[in-house]
Amino acid sequence: MGKRFRISIVLCALLSCVSCNFLDVDPELGITEEEVFSTYKNYKLYFDYIYYKDSSINKWNIHEAYPMFIDFNTRRFAFVSTTDAADAGRLLRAQQQVKIGKITQETCGDFTISSDYRPFFTAMFKVIRIANRSIENIGKLTNAKPAEMADLLGSAYFARAYAHFALCRFMGGMPYIAESQKEDWDLPRLSSHETYTLAAEDFYRAYEYLKEAGKMRRDARPGVAGHLAAADMDRPSGCTALAMRARSLMYAASELSNQNGVEDWKDAAEAYGLALATALEWGYELLPLEQYSDNFYGKESTNEVLWGYAHQSKPNGTSLSGILAYPQSYYGNGSGICPTQNFVDKYETKDGYPLNTEADRAVAISKGSYNEQNPYANRDPRFELTILHDGSTTPYVEGVVNIYYDPLLAEYPATRISSTTALFGGEWGAHDGTKGYSNTGYYLRKQWRGARGDKDVSYVFLDPLVRLGELYVSYAECVNEAYGPHDRTAACDVTAVEAINIVRSRVNMPDVRSEYTGSKDAFRERIRNERNVELAFEGNNYYYDIRRWKIAPQTMTQTLMGMYIESCTPSAQYPNGRKYERRAIPDARQGTWKDYMYYWPLPDSEADKLVNFKNNERWQ
Repeated sequence: MGKRFRISIVLCALLSCVSCNFLDVDPELGITEEEVFSTYKNYKLYFDYIYYKDSSINKWNIHEAYPMFIDFNTRRFAFVSTTDAADAGRLLRAQQQVKIGKITQETCGDFTISSDYRPFFTAMFKVIRIANRSIENIGKLTNAKPAEMADLLGSAYFARAYAHFALCRFMGGMPYIAESQKEDWDLPRLSSHETYTLAAEDFYRAYEYLKEAGKMRRDARPGVAGHLAAADMDRPSGCTALAMRARSLMYAASELSNQNGVEDWKDAAEAYGLALATALEWGYELLPLEQYSDNFYGKESTNEVLWGYAHQSKPNGTSLSGILAYPQSYYGNGSGICPTQNFVDKYETKDGYPLNTEADRAVAISKGSYNEQNPYANRDPRFELTILHDGSTTPYVEGVVNIYYDPLLAEYPATRISSTTALFGGEWGAHDGTKGYSNTGYYLRKQWRGARGDKDVSYVFLDPLVRLGELYVSYAECVNEAYGPHDRTAACDVTAVEAINIVRSRVNMPDVRSEYTGSKDAFRERIRNERNVELAFEGNNYYYDIRRWKIAPQTMTQTLMGMYIESCTPSAQYPNGRKYERRAIPDARQGTWKDYMYYWPLPDSEADKLVNFKNNERWQ
């Protein structure tokens, strides 16, 4: 049998069958296609298998498919920990393989096709298969109302687009599969630009059908009965479809995929203008600072979240805790997310001075806005909501969180949290990596209410896949690249600068300083920084942003730093009774960059079976 005909189980078997399930439409089970697709109840059961939540494997659930699906692999590390933004507490695959660009064939398979974990490639092509069969068989549906049919079609086009988009950012351009039956699935790959563009077209089709179905948002508007209480709020809406269309076009326009220069950015800008204006028309709004964290925990959804997934009493709540590194994760097997000082420096002073570089900090110091020996004072309020540091407080901590060394006692003092004694600090660089202790001096707080024991799945963790804050910062990026900082789109009467300032204003931050808004190039850096801060540690945005901007060669090769702290006698020089020292984290936790790290490959065992589908370069 020739190589060409040994078609991969991934692109053949997975695209021509669903799974050993009632919904396989298996004649041997006495179930025909007509029975499945002719009634609304059975048709919806078939399509909704995309959202099925299996307690062990979770191969299908589209909400977890991106971004959390690949993070829920049993290896338990978040992909953001493979960037310069964070370190993973446990010294496992995140640092030992992914962060240095040397993944084994086993690791490659685990995240793409393995049947034992949560294979991303397999899952997304199965989603595509279900979506295509649903679209193709819509004519057999006999007892559905027009709105129900439109909702099914809109949801199917959205799922198909979403799966292709998610595959493309992780693995690069894909064949765009728009049918369920072919003689040969060994298809040539499109460019990433082509893949994103086709996904955008499908997202727009989804929008048109969902609008026809009366599903521009799944719940009622604010002030109307049923607001934030609909049973299907975790499903995409017309507003979601427009937002994802814009996101696809932004990725197509970004440096890693751009084919048409500024014209690509114009397409993305106008798409985001329509998405933002439509979301505002349908009543979505930015939550005030006091409710900001509702977007991440404690609520099933908010009026800022266009599309989200709440992990309350649902599979993988405990894995979510370990992955996101709630500070108690070091008691268990979670790898954790421990922000680096490099990322902490992205949080400006409260009066708007950047702190990204030594030169930036010197300016802020000269203005009396920043003190290296009192570094957590006078900062962007999102800093305290996102980063757990020495001196942090939470409703469940008695006093403050201690991550400092006491030289007089020769110990790292413990912290009392939820009536339990816990250690947050430890000897610099000495952690053996078997627990999720921080090696940077920081832990992640954004998705954590501050209590010990949040690994309990009864508590709500909200994963905001699309929210209004993201629409504003993405709109600003695309408008700035297409037209400039003080321009706007046809659909949305907001300039790029105004969009960023709206996001800053809701957390009581001042407008971007005027010296950064005079040109496209100057404003670009502040837009990117604002995006990093506003979307910090959400949805693996940072992992993909540094790739689509093609700045990973710089960010991934910089020295990754943490903050070492010792107690001392309070003085004018040390007002907190602490000495703060920036230190490089251990060599084993530093990053590197090789250009093949833009995209994840298939394992050789599958790639070798294909001729037309060209694999990405091995990470070795």
